[in-house]
Amino acid sequence: MKNILLVNPNYALEIRWVADEDKISVKADYFPLGLGTVAALTPSGYHVDIWDELVRGPVEEAKLDRAYDLVWVTSHSANLGRAVKIGKYFRDNKVFAVVGGPGVTSNPDRCRKSFDVLFIGEAELTWPEFLDGWQRNDFRTEYRQIEKPDIKLSPMPRWDSIQSDVNRYAMGSVQTTRGCPNDCEFCDVVYLNGRRQRHKTMQQVLDEVRALQRIGVKSISFNDDNLTIDHRWAKELLQQLIALNNSFPEPLRYMTQLSIDVSGDEELLGLLADANFYQVLIGIESPNKDSLKEAGKFGNLKGDLVQQLHKVLSYGIVVRGAMIVGFDHDDETIFDLQYNFLQKACLPSISMHMLNAPIGTRLWRRLRQEGRVIDAFAIADNSSQRLFNNTIPKLMTRVELMKGFRALYAKLFTWESFKERMLGFVSLVRRRPNSLQEMERLDELLQLGKSLHLNEEDCLAMAEIFSFTHAKAPYMLGRVKELVVKYIRYRKSVYDFLPGLDRQIELEASGKLEIRLDSRPVTVPMGFRREYRTIFQDIHPRVYLSLVDKKKLPAALVEIFVEFFVHEQGFDTFEEYHSSLLRDIADRTCARLNGQKLEDFEPVVVPAAKVIPVKPAGLHEDVLKSVEQELFKLVQDGQMARAPGRP
Repeated sequence: MKNILLVNPNYALEIRWVADEDKISVKADYFPLGLGTVAALTPSGYHVDIWDELVRGPVEEAKLDRAYDLVWVTSHSANLGRAVKIGKYFRDNKVFAVVGGPGVTSNPDRCRKSFDVLFIGEAELTWPEFLDGWQRNDFRTEYRQIEKPDIKLSPMPRWDSIQSDVNRYAMGSVQTTRGCPNDCEFCDVVYLNGRRQRHKTMQQVLDEVRALQRIGVKSISFNDDNLTIDHRWAKELLQQLIALNNSFPEPLRYMTQLSIDVSGDEELLGLLADANFYQVLIGIESPNKDSLKEAGKFGNLKGDLVQQLHKVLSYGIVVRGAMIVGFDHDDETIFDLQYNFLQKACLPSISMHMLNAPIGTRLWRRLRQEGRVIDAFAIADNSSQRLFNNTIPKLMTRVELMKGFRALYAKLFTWESFKERMLGFVSLVRRRPNSLQEMERLDELLQLGKSLHLNEEDCLAMAEIFSFTHAKAPYMLGRVKELVVKYIRYRKSVYDFLPGLDRQIELEASGKLEIRLDSRPVTVPMGFRREYRTIFQDIHPRVYLSLVDKKKLPAALVEIFVEFFVHEQGFDTFEEYHSSLLRDIADRTCARLNGQKLEDFEPVVVPAAKVIPVKPAGLHEDVLKSVEQELFKLVQDGQMARAPGRP
């Protein structure tokens, strides 16, 4: 039996808002959902363990129970640097190392030198395929899931190897959907998970919740891109969660992320509250309407954001507001504008960031064309200085942005500011959730500050919050206590984070830190990209109808467009003759994949009046993403000249 170790890398300097942080044993926010899914996808005949560095510490220092034949390292943007180091460590120690997750999916070139195999995209189909070949020593160095799989095929995650660590996580993890139809310029969800939202069955979701409850989980995060995009589906899920919660001796608590449009659906808000969704993350981003338009955040322009947030808070649901500064329409007035907005909105929880441009997003492409994306990885590799954002703002300097962000951050997390928001939140609550809540004793809460070793001023602020809640909405005392304790922990992490930001400000202000622009080649010209949808609609039906094995369609389309770009290096505008060239390449590719001689091959031409629907929806975007990554790899390997366009 071969042994497989699945590793979740730590990520330093990450500020976390961990639930139940008053429990000293809690080390991490969520169960590592991706690793639990990979464990479940692994066939019988393997021994699989999960090592979460957030909980168990550096894997290099671990006294592992067994020798492992293969290590899978998951990755996302925040821990990709650490993931690369882990891969190199295991390869240096002669252990076969592979990497998966959104980090490598966005940035495969950063991982190739440190891993034996890369898994790009979702792993439901490619991981079992790889293991089958690996057993026979017949495998590829890259497995790319081009089209998005049906997540109903995704099995219930396996948590047996971390069951003993349940109390070290704030909450368990469940995912009901992947994908989001919104197209916010700065968000990489569409790039990673697609525009079409895919659902698990209700039964799958409920079974996963039951499984977590059985192993002692008290809170669950629904790690969806947007749980309530489909209000009808969300309502059905919430109704079933309410019934399920009522069957447990103690109801579970839930959190998720959703959009501000829930504020206009009273039924949905009531169901969220009654299902015991105690906290929701909402991407508010900015009170600056011009910045929201710039970012494509049009759903946030349809009403009064403050009033909409007050509506959600009135149900006793904690809103964690995701905010961004540094948009092109932000000047130095944005910091006071953000502060005043957040205080008026009475948000108990805030996630504040400087604008970043994740690889593959529309923002990343636009700013790279304008020479305003920084290669943060190269700087970290050469100077050990982590950059906290990778963009160059338009209406202020980077130093001005960082200084304004620092002052805003520090001001938001003073007791005075927090107390004002908390009293506002409690005063807004109008509806007591139907879920059971443990009542807290005011006299005990008033002593909490001393037990946490706070100074007198902080104790007085805390006492005022508890006394106000007891008078206004005593059933909210438990939730308010949790928010206060989390604020204390979070405030400490904020002030632990600020010296690193101060160091970056100092280095950039003095010119001691060399700022390198992202110099990745532009492999797909903007002129082609603008015409791509029409081009794809011409090529797709020809290939679809001509291919005997329809399962080969996505890979065939990628191959066709890659060959086209290799053949036509140096163009910027899509010309009429390019259509004929693409059809010729498509016919040659289909003939080869069908096992036919080209002279015997006859393409199936679609009648002008007939439309061949693209299935799955969004395939054109999945294909173009893979084409870009393949072309960039060819450039890196010296097999293709750098394409035109500014980096």
